Amino acid sequence: MEKRILFIQESPSFLINAIITALTKHDFHCGSAAFNIDEISSIVDKFDCIFINVEKDTSFHHVSELVFLKDQASFNDKKCMIMGMPNDITDCLEILTDTSIIATFERPINTRDVVEKVIETFDVVVDKSGRKTILVVDDSGTFLHAIRTWLDPVYKVIMVSSATNAISYLATNNPDLILLDYEMPVCSGPKLLEMIRADKSNANIPVIFLTGKGDRESVQKVIALHPQGYLLKTITRPDMLKALEDFFAKYDEEQGDDTPFDAMDILSSYINS
Repeated sequence: MEKRILFIQESPSFLINAIITALTKHDFHCGSAAFNIDEISSIVDKFDCIFINVEKDTSFHHVSELVFLKDQASFNDKKCMIMGMPNDITDCLEILTDTSIIATFERPINTRDVVEKVIETFDVVVDKSGRKTILVVDDSGTFLHAIRTWLDPVYKVIMVSSATNAISYLATNNPDLILLDYEMPVCSGPKLLEMIRADKSNANIPVIFLTGKGDRESVQKVIALHPQGYLLKTITRPDMLKALEDFFAKYDEEQGDDTPFDAMDILSSYINS
């Protein structure tokens, strides 16, 4: 996999140029952009990781760009690294989600140390070639954060907080699985499932509902919609990881079978546990 990092800074600097030169020797493809949303948006899709270089006491000048990068981190699974003074890093962390920040570098720094940490972090966190992609749709930011923390080491996780954002993502992407909140405002999980199934390009993407209700009546309502499965939101991290592992094992095994895929039987043990 080609290692691609986009460096964002106010203006070219000797330090960043030295880091880029060193990383290039380690087979990284590096790009650069100014703190400008139009410039960043025109090239960000080409990179897997974003290195944000914040000059001293300037983070408050770049709030709109940082919000844009936060959306990129959540919507397109972009990982971010930040370099700056401690207060500037703290300001950036208040905007960007914790799970999207994979490394921070406090000035003063040593170029060699930065390069070594970038290489190590990229290999462990960013390089996800061959991993399954899971789209998680839920209106709760707290729940999204928890799920991403749970799944990120194993899967490529895309998070969206509304049906509108989910449809926008699905217009140009085809994840391996959708974890869908059953109860959402404006457009509910069942309504979104209906929209997904109506689109030929998305109709075959497996969908597992996430629900906070485990009573018989609620479960019957979920099953009646014929998702590939459902899981309770009270599930533990080990059980969720095992449930998804079992799900994908069966799904991959049955690919090409003409019968509709149903994972209720393999997920039932996690539902009832």
